[in-house]
Amino acid sequence: MPRSSKLIIAFVLLVGAAGFLALQTGLARKAFFELFAFVKGVDVVSPTIIREPAVDSPYEVWLQRVRGEIPVFDGMVIEDISKQALQPWPQLGDGVTGLYLRFADYQMVDGRLLQLPAEGNSASQRHFYEQGLYIVSGSGHTFLQQENRREQRVEWKTGDLLAIPLNVRHQHFNNGKEPARLLSISSFPMVLNLIDNESFVLKNPHAFTDRYDGEKNYFDPVEGRGEIVVTQNFVTDILNTPTVAFDYRGKGNSSIKWLMAGNSMLSLHISEMPEQSYKKAHRHSSDAFILLLSGSGFSLTWPEGFFEKRKRVDWKAGTLFVPPIFWYHQHFNSGSERARYLAINAPDAVRNLGLRFIDQLETDHEEVLHEWKEAIQKADPAANK
Repeated sequence: MPRSSKLIIAFVLLVGAAGFLALQTGLARKAFFELFAFVKGVDVVSPTIIREPAVDSPYEVWLQRVRGEIPVFDGMVIEDISKQALQPWPQLGDGVTGLYLRFADYQMVDGRLLQLPAEGNSASQRHFYEQGLYIVSGSGHTFLQQENRREQRVEWKTGDLLAIPLNVRHQHFNNGKEPARLLSISSFPMVLNLIDNESFVLKNPHAFTDRYDGEKNYFDPVEGRGEIVVTQNFVTDILNTPTVAFDYRGKGNSSIKWLMAGNSMLSLHISEMPEQSYKKAHRHSSDAFILLLSGSGFSLTWPEGFFEKRKRVDWKAGTLFVPPIFWYHQHFNSGSERARYLAINAPDAVRNLGLRFIDQLETDHEEVLHEWKEAIQKADPAANK
C-alpha cells in the first residue's frame, strides 16, 4: 500500500478516535447531536431522541392547500385571546371573523378562534372529529341535532365549556348586541392524518348514537361531588368550578378532569396552583393547548438536555400557548392569587395507540430556581426581605 494511502487511513482513524473521545463529554456530545439533527432536518427532543417532522402528512398537505383561503395563525402563543385581532372567515358564516390556530407543528390537535357578529350565527356543520368549545366572551346558544332525532338547544355565556359530540350537526348563535368570541380545540389533524380523506372527515353520514342520541338531559349541569374525574357534557363558569386537591405536580395544586361527549381523543381538564408557587416540570407525547383563566406568571419549556434552549412564555388571564411535543414544560405562578388554566389535549388517543409517554422531573434545574426567585422578587419586592 502506498505511503500516502496509509497516511490518509491513519488520519481518518485519528480523527475518528478523537471524535469518539470528544463524544464522551456531554458538551461535545450535544454539539455533535445538534449537528446531526441539523443535517438530517429533524427536531431534537433529548440528547438521544430526535423527531422527524411530518412535512408531508395528510394534515400538512391540507394546510398548505387552504392557507390562501382561510386566516391562519402560526406560532406558539397568543398573549390574550380576548383581544387578538381576527380576520374575515366567510366559510364559517356571514360576518364571522376568526383565526385557524396552527400552534408549534402539532399533528394531533388544532384550534379555531371565532367571533360571531351581534345577533349573528355560524354556518351549520358536522365533522368526524371531536371538538371542545370554550366561550371567551358573549352569550348565545348552540343547536345540535343527531340524525333522525329532535334538535336540542344549549344556552351558553362567558366562561362556559361545551363538547360537541362526534359527527353531530351543530350551529352557533349569538344572542347579544355585542360580538361573541369562541375558542374551539379539535382533533381534526389526528383524524385527517389517520384517514387521509377530507370528504370522509367532513361528509361522513354515520351517527354515533352510543355517544349522543338526543337525550333530553344530555347537556344538563352536574353537581360536583368531590371527584377529580367527572362525566359531564356541558360545564358552566369553569373559572369558578370547584377543583380537587392534586399534589402530584406540586403542593397545594388542585384539578378536575371532565369526560365529555364520550370522547376517545380529546381530554379537557382544569389545573390550579396557589399564589407564588409552581408545578413540577413534566413532558408528554400528546399535543396540548393551555389557556390561562386567572392569575399571572410564566411557563418554561425546553427539550431534555438542552435547557439553554428554553422558551419562556409570560402569561395572564387570556393567554393561550402550547409546549412543543415532548418538551418539558413547567408553570410558575408569581402573582398574589391562585392561577387556573384549562388544558385540552389528546392523551387517551396516544395512550390507546401505545404511544403515551409521560415523564416528570422531581429535581429542579438550578437555572429554574434562579429564574423563579427573580420573578417572585419582581412581582413582590418584599418577598425576599
